[in-house]
Amino acid sequence: MGNGARGYEKESRSGRGLALVMESGSAEMIRGTENGRQGFVHSALLYHSRREYLDAVVPFVLEGLAMDEPVLVAVPGDQLGLLRDALGGEGSTTGLQLVDIVEAARNPSRFLALEGSFVEVNADRRARIVSQVCWPDRTADEFSACKQHEALVNSAFEGRQLTALCLYDAERLADDVLTSACATHPVLWKGGSLQPSADYSPDDVLAQCNQPLPANPGAVTYMVRKSSDLRPARSFAVNYAGWVGLSQDGIEDLQLVATELATNSLMYTDGACRLAFWRDDDHLVCEARDNGRLDDPLVGRLDPGPTGPASRGLFLVNAISDLVRTHTASTGTTIQAFLRLDSSTGPIS
Repeated sequence: MGNGARGYEKESRSGRGLALVMESGSAEMIRGTENGRQGFVHSALLYHSRREYLDAVVPFVLEGLAMDEPVLVAVPGDQLGLLRDALGGEGSTTGLQLVDIVEAARNPSRFLALEGSFVEVNADRRARIVSQVCWPDRTADEFSACKQHEALVNSAFEGRQLTALCLYDAERLADDVLTSACATHPVLWKGGSLQPSADYSPDDVLAQCNQPLPANPGAVTYMVRKSSDLRPARSFAVNYAGWVGLSQDGIEDLQLVATELATNSLMYTDGACRLAFWRDDDHLVCEARDNGRLDDPLVGRLDPGPTGPASRGLFLVNAISDLVRTHTASTGTTIQAFLRLDSSTGPIS
């Protein structure tokens, strides 16, 4: 380890931090995962201070590297800098990947693909992930998508040799977000030790987040009933995008999003797709409505690869969009994709 890492260890051992976590928290997790017995461990830390944050995350990362477990750390940029300092430059260590999650997963629906890729690349060994999908500056719509993501992680990585630590700022996040953290994580870090979550109920969270998305009465619409309608639908979308001021890159993205959503409807439903477009503050929204039902909530969130064309379209929509909202029921499915009108990186309001 570098000198900075040793310095942090010495500082923590002089207090209650690393020693406590090593004895009853992270070490407990490690003992349980020896010889692959534990499978997927999905834990959450609701932290109240920077000290508590570092006392959990830094040992978790360093222990993983010491055990030859690759570690992905995906947190907001300011926290990334904090961890780099605490790790003493360990960001260049083989096996450690640092990612600014604000840039990589502004759309929470695409973070699972990043995690999945990391797990697949390291499929020959146990791996670790530290993530902070729910950072405080997100909006209500984004938080709803974050809750869905955390609930789906459990089934996405069931049986995989993976230990995940998800971070929640208990001082700045709303109570409903913290409550959801307890419902989507089977184990919680409390007082330096892992404890089962008595409120674990990910299916309930998914049901709560699957709420109808009201149609916008001011939207412009285009009906796609057959494949020959796709080209004029793209032209319709381009004209509207130019009118509201979407950039050239954004227009190309919109064409792809509209095409993939409409094509998906034509392939997997027996009816038409109603495309709708409107401006929502600093974003252009592309909505697709059809009479089908999306039975697998993981569709479009994990890279389907070249042999999985059925979900390739929705995967591309998630990869391109700044936010994707979905509601599905026996009466039909609605998908809303948000595209930013400018190059800013602020949250969707």
